[in-house]
Amino acid sequence: MRYLSGSMSGAIVAGTGISGPNNTQLSSPYGIYFDLPTNSLLIANVGTNNIVRWVIGASSWTLVAGNSNGAPGSSSTALYTPADVKVDPMGNVYVADVNNYRIQFFPAGQLNGITIAGVNQTSGTNATQFSGPVFIALDSQLNLYVSDAYNHRVQKFMRY
Repeated sequence: MRYLSGSMSGAIVAGTGISGPNNTQLSSPYGIYFDLPTNSLLIANVGTNNIVRWVIGASSWTLVAGNSNGAPGSSSTALYTPADVKVDPMGNVYVADVNNYRIQFFPAGQLNGITIAGVNQTSGTNATQFSGPVFIALDSQLNLYVSDAYNHRVQKFMRY
């Protein structure tokens, strides 16, 4: 939804208001990131296990990461409950892939990701593992911060 300053009502800017897998719908959108250079939203589309780009004013999205059909997975091209997304100044995409217990890094324009934090499909409590990596942040030096919900901590990882 977009709300203009002083307005009490908003306008839908992405999705139809009805959950679904096609490229005009969203399914449980969690994290969003506004990408100024492309005037678009990157959306962590949890219900369809993907990250999509929705240009403001467009009527559909394009796939950034994960499967367009919504199937979960654990390969380098798949996601399983992506809850948050961030983009660095070079256009690289970072995804909190909750149920794979990892942070995936997708180089700009690539659908093949690299696990840069966590251990794929392995939950745990040591410094290299997560149990619910839900939110992520990047600082000005591109250090990565991960909110590890079920381990009750926030971890910092030096620039990838």
